Amino acid sequence: MNAWEYTLTVLSTALAGFDPAPMVIMAAALGAGISRRHIIGASTLLLGGTAAWGLTLTLVLGPRLQEVDWWHLVRQGSIAAWIELALALGIGGYAVWRAVTRHRRHGAPEPEEKPATSPWGLYVTALVFVGIVIFDLPFDIHVAVAAAQPLPWGVAGWIVWALVSQLPLTLLAVLTAFGRQERFSKVMRRAWDTISPWVNLGLTWLLALVALFLLVDSGAFLLTGQFLVH
Repeated sequence: MNAWEYTLTVLSTALAGFDPAPMVIMAAALGAGISRRHIIGASTLLLGGTAAWGLTLTLVLGPRLQEVDWWHLVRQGSIAAWIELALALGIGGYAVWRAVTRHRRHGAPEPEEKPATSPWGLYVTALVFVGIVIFDLPFDIHVAVAAAQPLPWGVAGWIVWALVSQLPLTLLAVLTAFGRQERFSKVMRRAWDTISPWVNLGLTWLLALVALFLLVDSGAFLLTGQFLVH
């Protein structure tokens, strides 16, 4: 993979891992009166921690991940089919749960968000986001891809990945550093409140489609001895 291909991979996986939630939390904390220095500090911890965590996993696990023939592993027989079936049921069940809970909440007033009044709660929140990013598939893909790059490219790639995947938070942190965060935080929170129902609906449908494909694919092997996609 050359530099241009790696750059494209960094940007595409970062965009796939896009998450506005930390920005919403930081903006709410600003509105609650938490000082700018703590907003910048917690944001820096989250962004820097994400990049450092990704680089660490790349150096430790990346070479091993590249040695695995993933396609052969998921196409090798009945065990793979049963695992795929279990994933289909799990993902499908989660999609149904999302749809049901969304229907129950429809029309009901949302509880008012109460950000932590202690600034140290923001740092804990930042560490939690850093820790759970390992469950983000685009993050995991980048771990494997970055392992094949020279160390300087890997470092740069993870910095860009963190900044782009958390672009709203990146912008909020920069604007906060210059004291121009108020309008941005209000606009972004209002925009997210507007589009989040559609984003959640789209994610629910995407999960349902993935579950359906896994169900049909695993069912095809269990019935005919052959996957849909070889």
